[in-house]
Formats: sequence, C-alpha cells, structure tokens
Amino acid sequence: MSATETPPQEPEQTAERRCPRCASPLTPQQEWCLACGADVGARVVPAPSWRGPVALVVGLLAVAALALILALVELAGDAEQVNEQPPGAATPTATPSAAATPTATPTFDSTTIPPATADESTTPEIADWPDGKDAWTVVLESAQTREAAETRAKELAAQGVPVGILDSDNYSSLQANTFVVFSGQYDSKRAADQALQDLANQVTGGYVRHIIPSTGGTSAPSSTTTPSPTATETPLTP
Repeated sequence: MSATETPPQEPEQTAERRCPRCASPLTPQQEWCLACGADVGARVVPAPSWRGPVALVVGLLAVAALALILALVELAGDAEQVNEQPPGAATPTATPSAAATPTATPTFDSTTIPPATADESTTPEIADWPDGKDAWTVVLESAQTREAAETRAKELAAQGVPVGILDSDNYSSLQANTFVVFSGQYDSKRAADQALQDLANQVTGGYVRHIIPSTGGTSAPSSTTTPSPTATETPLTP
C-alpha cells in the first residue's frame, strides 16, 4: 500500500430500530411491524395547550369588571353632587297652601232690599221708607211723636244699627198715629226674621212686620187689614 492511498472507511453504523410493541427488529424504511402489525412510522402530535387562551379570556373579563366598577363609582359621585347643596343655600321649605275661605251659607233665599236714602226731613244717618214700598222690616221702636222716634233712631244709629223712621198713618198694616223706628227692608218674612236674630245682641223688644202702604191715602188701619200684634210680631231673643 502506497503512502498516498487512503484506507477505505467503514460505513457508519445506525441505531437498530425495534418495534415499540413487540421489540422485533425493524429496517430504517420499515413503517409497519411484520411481527405484530404495529404502525411504527406514524408520529403522534401532542395536543395543543389551552392555558394561553384561557388566561387571555380571564384577563379580558377582569378588565371588563374593573371598567364596570369604575363606571358605577362615577355615577354615584354625580348623584351625590346633585343632591348636595352649596354652602349658604337656602333650604326650600314647603309653602302652605292658603286656607280656603269658607263660603258663608245664606240662611235665607230672599233678596234683601237696602234701606232708602235719607231726605231733608231726617238726619243723614236715618233713612225713610220709600212711598208705595211693600216689604218686610224689623220694627225696633214705636213712639207717639216724631221727635221721640228720632231720638231713639239716633241712639241706635250711633250703635251701628241701620235705622229709619216711617209714619204709620200711611200704612195699613201699622197702628195709626205712631212713628215707627225700623231697620232694613226685605222681600220676605224669612229674611226679616234672620235680620231680627242678627240684631238680638244690640236691640231688645223688636219684631218683624209686613209694611203695606195704604191705598186710600192717610187713614187708620181697619180691623180686617191690620194683623194682630201677637200673630205677626216676632220678639227678639235676649
């Protein structure tokens, strides 16, 4: 052998393959075990890991929960600011509604006729009875002279009682030859009775009388037209 000749290299020995099931020898290209029939060429790929996706989902849920909590806290803070009043602000107080004014219930359904205005024969505070007026009134005093009737009428007027004077000779429902001090003119006896009760605290001895003008001028009342004092008089209640 010359010095330049290279000795032949021995072929590399490869690891001997064996069947994982029955340990039978296998060739490098063999895919199936001829002894047991096992598939020795297939490779099992490991299952993918779910740890990463699960961790991602958990993280997203945590972020969403945190955002929800922050939103609720913000809304609660806005509500407190709305309810709180600035320092020095007046606290609104409920204004009580005005009490309803009770409506006076009329005690009668008649229309009250106002007293007539005074003429030159009487004082300004004392009225007279209009000529031809047929109405009801409250008789407060009867006097034989006009001077006595005027004196009593002034006393009552000074007490705030609306009064007037009439000559009974001109009215068939009154006793002749007297001067009557009256109060008010009413279109019904019921209205006059109510006025009589209203004057009970100021005047005593009054009564209600229907004033009927005489049709034939000045004359004494007849027994058929003059009502009995006991039948028509309604004395004041003390």
